[in-house]
Amino acid sequence: MQFKYPEFFYALFLLLIPIIVHLFQLRRFEKVAFTNVDFLKKLTLQTRKSSKLKQFLILLSRLFLLAALIFAFAQPFFSKNKTNVKPQTLLYLDNSLSMQAKDGNNELLKKAVQAIISDFSVPNNITVLTNTELYKNLSAKELKNKLLSLEYHPVPQNLTTVLLKVNNAFHNGKKKNIKNHVVLISDFQKHTLDSNLKLNHLTDYSFVQLLPQKKANISIDSVFIAAQNANEITLKVQLKSYNASNENLSISLFKDHILVGKASAVIKKDKITDVSFRFPFNANFNGTITIEDNLIPFDNTLYFSLNKVAKIKVLGIGTKNTFLSKIYTNSEFDFSSKKINQLDYNQINTQHLIILNELDKIPNSLQKTLKDFIFSGGSLVVIPSLKLDLSNYNQFFNLLKIGSINTLNKNERKVTTINFSHNILAKVFEKQIKNFQYPNIKSSYSANFKNASSILKLDNQQAFISQTKINNGNLYYVTGAINTKNSNFKNSPLIVPVFYNFGKQSFNLTDLYYTVGKPTVFEVETEIKKETVLQLKNDEVSFIPLQQISQGRVKITTEENPLQANHYQIFNGKKAIKNIAYNYDRAESNTQYANIVSKIKASKNAHFSTNINQAFTNIQDKYQTKPLWKGLVILAILFLIIEMLLIKFWK
Repeated sequence: MQFKYPEFFYALFLLLIPIIVHLFQLRRFEKVAFTNVDFLKKLTLQTRKSSKLKQFLILLSRLFLLAALIFAFAQPFFSKNKTNVKPQTLLYLDNSLSMQAKDGNNELLKKAVQAIISDFSVPNNITVLTNTELYKNLSAKELKNKLLSLEYHPVPQNLTTVLLKVNNAFHNGKKKNIKNHVVLISDFQKHTLDSNLKLNHLTDYSFVQLLPQKKANISIDSVFIAAQNANEITLKVQLKSYNASNENLSISLFKDHILVGKASAVIKKDKITDVSFRFPFNANFNGTITIEDNLIPFDNTLYFSLNKVAKIKVLGIGTKNTFLSKIYTNSEFDFSSKKINQLDYNQINTQHLIILNELDKIPNSLQKTLKDFIFSGGSLVVIPSLKLDLSNYNQFFNLLKIGSINTLNKNERKVTTINFSHNILAKVFEKQIKNFQYPNIKSSYSANFKNASSILKLDNQQAFISQTKINNGNLYYVTGAINTKNSNFKNSPLIVPVFYNFGKQSFNLTDLYYTVGKPTVFEVETEIKKETVLQLKNDEVSFIPLQQISQGRVKITTEENPLQANHYQIFNGKKAIKNIAYNYDRAESNTQYANIVSKIKASKNAHFSTNINQAFTNIQDKYQTKPLWKGLVILAILFLIIEMLLIKFWK
């Protein structure tokens, strides 16, 4: 038994009042005049005993009456809960795109919403958490309005993040030894669960897993360019099956809502199927690929944008740039070669990559121009000459505030280490190789640069090629001349991917598409006027992304926006300068679901269900109370009646 207002027990001291009154009444005697008391002696003794019994019974009835009333005001009740403080209840409702899957005719999310708003066991003043919002202390009406207006959110949340948000939601209102209750409603896809769930011992968890009736899904997984020439492009579409097969799946290609291609494919269970489209390409192309699959609609469409290829501008400064022209071909790069005495300094700020190829000396005026170029986001490759002016080179490096290089070391060294994880080489090798014919270098200048990362290393663990980030730009330093007299690096298979990626990463060209909710960085070439910013727009959405302005180009970063998969245009003022596309994360397409029972079986405060109503009923039963105050009031009335009967009829 528990009491809602135990402070009323102080009123039990009032029971002393009828006891005191009773004691004083026993001490009072009445004198009765009578001529002869001998005859009434026996009768008097009997009457006095009867009177004492009557008074004692009246006292007991009054005491029980007051005690019953005091206990009634304290409101005793029976409950399975060990405390009279009712804990908070939080509802997590997964509104990720995978909840579009259908159980019968209803989508899982809509089915969950209908079950919640029609369930009378859902407690009032409930807190609701979704993948985007936290609503505290909602009434029944507010809960209904919020849930009916709930939209799907394209960024999936893993369960660890959700549980952290739950703990934070309870942090301010948590009381010692009070177990709050959480109901988590989701399909619990396998990819959203970590190996171990960390549950708070002060919280009771109810995991409600909703699963689709069918788990067969076909997704447009990715799109990429398989081949391209001056007039035509071949686009490859990859379709991924999850427990699904289809003998004749139709795939459609649209350009700006106009059907330009159609194909069919035989989909095999749990396999990837490739479909190709070939079409002429000579202008910007906003493409949409669609399929018809009934389980999860969001992955039936994929958007992509093809823009006129912007060539990366590369400038080689030196006299021996022939090998560079073979790497930076005209199809992808705009390569130019200049001798130091023919250089137009006005060209520098229009370049993306500049290569100083074995210059004996860097003129002071060029040093200042190159500093501005790097600080504004440009990339510079320095290949030192065997006859360089050491003080002149170190003057330049000190101007950049990165360190210095040492005197010429004439000991021959071999390149023995490849940094496979470096961004320059990360996608070059399918696997790490050991039996490689590494190049060598006869004479070199080791560098002492701050925060430099090695791309290739020599056998003495000094960097052969290193990268140093400077403000928004990059400096790539080669430790010595790579002409054929000093090194065989030009004949090595490494030279092409290294220098090619120097060029490719000097300007972030836009991809075919990006993923909604993931950090995205790309650059556009444009001149921006003062107090002007670039905008991303389509017919429905407009937002201003994070942007960094450099000479003749703008680096754009998107993360939280956009939230809708579609085509967008980048506007400079009123002029559209580039097309871009975003798609939803395909991880939500996977119809593999976690075994929640096995994940929570070791936790005494976690329970599993597939029925939302049952989860809330269990909470209600656990904290349901059986009040006793009404019975105590009836008991008090009964004692009052007994007292009245004793007074009236006991003579």
